[in-house]
Order: sequence, then structure tokens, then C-alpha cells
Amino acid sequence: MSGKYRGICVLFNTVFLGVVLAGAWEAIGEETIMSAKRVVDVTEYGATPDDGKDDTQAIIDAIEALHALDDLEPGQTRMLHFSEGDYHISEGVHPEHPRQPFRFLELENLEIDGGGARLLFSGVVAPFIFYRCETVTVKDLTIDWVRPPYSAGEIINTGDKYFDVAVFDRYPVEGGEPVVAFQDFDPETRLPLRDVGRDVYYSVPETELIAPQTLRVHTNFDTGIESGYWAVLRHQVYSYNAFMFSRCQDVHVHDVTVHSTPGMGLVADTTHNITLERFHVAPTPGEERLVSATADGTHFSGCTGLIRIDDCRFDRMGDDAVNIKTGLYLIIEEIVDERTVIGHHPLGFQILPDPGDVMELSPTDTLLSYAEAVVASSHREEDLRSRVVFEEPLPETLAEGHVLGNVSRVARAHISNTHVTNNRARGFLIQTRDALVEDCSFEKTTTSGIFVMTEVVHFYESIAPHDIVVRNNTFKNCGYTNPQAEGVIQVYAYLKDFAFPPEPGVIRNITIENNRIQGANNAGIFVTSTDGIKIMDNVIEDVCRRPHRPEANSAIYVMSTRNAEIRGNTARLEDQGAGCEAVFTLGPGNEEDSFVISDNTGF
Repeated sequence: MSGKYRGICVLFNTVFLGVVLAGAWEAIGEETIMSAKRVVDVTEYGATPDDGKDDTQAIIDAIEALHALDDLEPGQTRMLHFSEGDYHISEGVHPEHPRQPFRFLELENLEIDGGGARLLFSGVVAPFIFYRCETVTVKDLTIDWVRPPYSAGEIINTGDKYFDVAVFDRYPVEGGEPVVAFQDFDPETRLPLRDVGRDVYYSVPETELIAPQTLRVHTNFDTGIESGYWAVLRHQVYSYNAFMFSRCQDVHVHDVTVHSTPGMGLVADTTHNITLERFHVAPTPGEERLVSATADGTHFSGCTGLIRIDDCRFDRMGDDAVNIKTGLYLIIEEIVDERTVIGHHPLGFQILPDPGDVMELSPTDTLLSYAEAVVASSHREEDLRSRVVFEEPLPETLAEGHVLGNVSRVARAHISNTHVTNNRARGFLIQTRDALVEDCSFEKTTTSGIFVMTEVVHFYESIAPHDIVVRNNTFKNCGYTNPQAEGVIQVYAYLKDFAFPPEPGVIRNITIENNRIQGANNAGIFVTSTDGIKIMDNVIEDVCRRPHRPEANSAIYVMSTRNAEIRGNTARLEDQGAGCEAVFTLGPGNEEDSFVISDNTGF
């Protein structure tokens, strides 16, 4: 055998052996991985993709089988597995929970592998509920609605407390559909009407069909809505969220898309550690839908640990893209004794802290916290108020009307490489402590891009933020219509009647750095009630096009603040909108001797 031929044989054998061994190792690897998981496949229970049949009961049966697995090895994962294709799910099939078909309760090491499946829902349904689950993964899944939970059409007539909508054929209507909220849209931009749009909630007592595909929408007052524009009628807004995680731990959701849902895309309540990667809330491609989720893209309340959101997209929601809050303020209604109070929430939401939780006490006329107290016990009264007993006597400064904010339910947050476009309301609400928002983009949000905030004027969402960094983000044409806000990046607190706190210190240690803001009706950066803020190296253009209040007529407006460092920003008056009266304004309540202002361009 020649040396050349022998070399070719050796090479062939080496490659062949490598391929065989690689295949063997791959098979061993797959077997090892699968042995670490107990798989329940929905197809084995009769859920066949792409057959057009209703799969609700079959998937419910598969989930019951998943719960019934009782011989798992320590650390072994339960997996609910879908195959690629479309599955149809309907309201009313689950005998006990007709609107919550897929419930996962008190499971550990749980994985939902969508396998590229698309779940198509009909009716008013909250698709996935997770309660007290630990180490949860949801991946490779798409959620959509056969008929979205809203209608859209052209406003063809208006009258005394009503308007008529020629509803587009792709949204079949019969009359009598509820309308929780409506808004007028520009037919050319397919976005909420600029500057003068209507955005109305809870004001439609009834609808009626006055002609084929034509709804008469009755209202409780004259809304001023005009013919010729489009109307979006959201039939359901809240409560039926695509994903709900309550008191869960170590959640990872990745490569999941929500095209539509009659509520929020994802809600996490009192959950420890949650990561979203490539979690998208956006309309179905190619169908020209005007709305995705009818409410928030994501909403986090009372979570702990780390909330991480990376490489996500939020498009055309009916409300904010991301809301991170520690929960809701509890208003003290009655001081029972030195350790006991009874409280309530003004919107009737029930608030019960856990034993051991630390509550921060604040008066509502300043929101400056003055004490902390540890909860011994809590329970709900018959009238649904909350009774809270503390371990130690409460301070004598406590008074009825003060609020309690839960310091123990404060999550760190890291949001990066995430994009928000075309949504009603705000981009991100940061109402927590120790958060970083970086390398994100915001475009055509009707209100602000980022709120660093707390308020006791309506929702009573808590808590006063501390230690927040907003850097390397871009904002284009944010804050262009109702509902209005003072700035594209806004650091503030609202007191009664939307008043600002008179003193610095509600919010602390904020950095706004190297952001680019282009286009807004109001200010570029608005700051109040803050102790310790750095505003550095930001570029602001074309803001204050149509300011709605005096505090919003400057590119940068700062009031009721101490310890501010304002350096290296670029904002020229000639580059701003017609309503800009100054590039930089120091409003009332500042401790100006604690300010450092230098090296800015255009001030």
C-alpha cells in the first residue's frame, strides 16, 4: 500500500470513527438529558397540532398527568411538551376554572417546552397560571387569539353621548359587546391620534348593532370624539394575562411571543428571581393589528431577588411595557392600639404583608419616610380591610392617613437591549430600588419613555425608588399625545391632586447618563423630589413641542432637589420644539448650593 493511499485510509478511518463517536456521545447526551426529565407530551392525550380541533381538554388532561407524577428522582424535571403546530383552546372547558384552563400549582423543577407551538385562544381566557412553583422554565411558545379581544373601525357618526363605528370585517361584531376602554387612532399613522386624542376608560354602558358590522357605542358623557378617525374598542383590558406567576421562585421565560391577550403579557406577583429573554409582546405579523396585549406588556408587583429583562420587544400594548413596583401603599384608616392598624387601598385592592415583612411609614403630604416597622401578623377583615399587627410599638408620629410601603418586597432589576414601540402610555415604570436600564430604545410611546416614580394620587403604587441608573438608551417621539407626562425621562412623586412634593429626598441616588432624546411634546428630562442625581452626557433635541404645563417647557427641568451633578449634556435652544422656553430650568424647592453644573452645551 502506497504511503499516499495509507494516509487517505487513516484519514478516512479517523473521520469515520469521529463521526460514530460523536453520534454515540450525542445519543448518550440526549438519553442523559431526557432521563433527567419526566416528559408529558400533550399529543399523547389527544392534542394534535394543525388538525383544527379543540385541544383544551386534552391539554388539561396532560397537565393533570404532570401533577400526578409522584416517583420523580431528586432534582428531576417535569416537562410538558408540545410539538410544533397550531393548537386551539377555548373558554369554558375547565369544569372548575372556565377562564383559567392551564394551572400549575406547587410544582418544583417544571418546564413548559412549546417546541415551536402556537396556542390559539378563543373567548376571555387567562392562559397560564403558576402558583407557588419553583425553578420554572417556559420556552419556544407563541400565544395568540383567533379573534383579538378588541375591535377597530372607522368612526362614521357622532351624536349625543354616542358614536358609531364601522368595524373592520376582520373583527366580527354582533352588538352588545362590552367596551372597557376606547381610543381614537390616526388612519395614516395607525397610532393614537396625536396631541388631541381621546383615551377613555369605564364609560360605555352598552353597545348596539345598528347595521351589519356597525356598532353604536353609548357613552356616559360627551367625549368629543370625531368622525373620520379610527376607533379601537378594547372589550377586555385587565385580569386575563397570558402568564401569571404568583409566589413562585426562579422563573425563566425565553423565546416566547404573545401576539394578543385580554390583559397583560406577563404578571409576576411576590415572585423571587425572574428572567425574561427574547420575550416579545407584539401583534401578529402581517395582519395589521393595532393592539397586542390590551394592558401592560409585563407587570411585576412585590417581587424579590432579581428581575432581568434582556433582548425583549414590546409593541402596541394597551398600557405600559414594563411596570416594576414593590406593591401598593396601604393607607392607615384606623390606629387600633400601639401595635395594630387597619388599612385599605383606595381602589379596593387587597393588601396583606407577610409576617416578618418590613413596612416603611410615610405621610402623604410629603412621602418622606420617617420609620420602619416589622409585621407580626396580618389578616383580612370581613369588610375586606387589612388588619396589620407589628412586633414593636409604632412611633408616636404615626397618624391616620399615613401610608405603609413594603420594603421587604423590593426586587433588583436589570433591563437591557429591550425595545418599546407604538404603545399607549409609558415604556418602563421603575418603582423599586437598585435598578439598571441600559441599551434600550423607545419610540412612539404616547407618554414617557421611563418613569422613576411613586405616587399617592390614584393607584398608590409603591415604593419611592432609590439607586437607579438609566444609561445608553434612545428615545424617539415619545410623549406625543394623551395621557400626558412632564418628561420623556421623568423622576418624580405625585401627591394628592398630582402635586409634587415640596421637599427633596423622596427619591434618592439616580443616574441619567448618555441617553439620546429626540422629539416630545414636553420636557426631555424632568426631576423633582430627589436627593442625589447625576444628569450627564445626554443629548436632547426637539422637545417641548407642545408643553401641557409650565414645568414641562424646558429641555431639562429640576425642582425640589438636592445634591445634583449636571455635566456634559447637549441641548441647544434652537434645536428644541416651539414651546421650549429654556434649555435648563431650576424650579422651586431646590437646594442650589448642593448643585454642580458644568461643561454643558447650549445651557
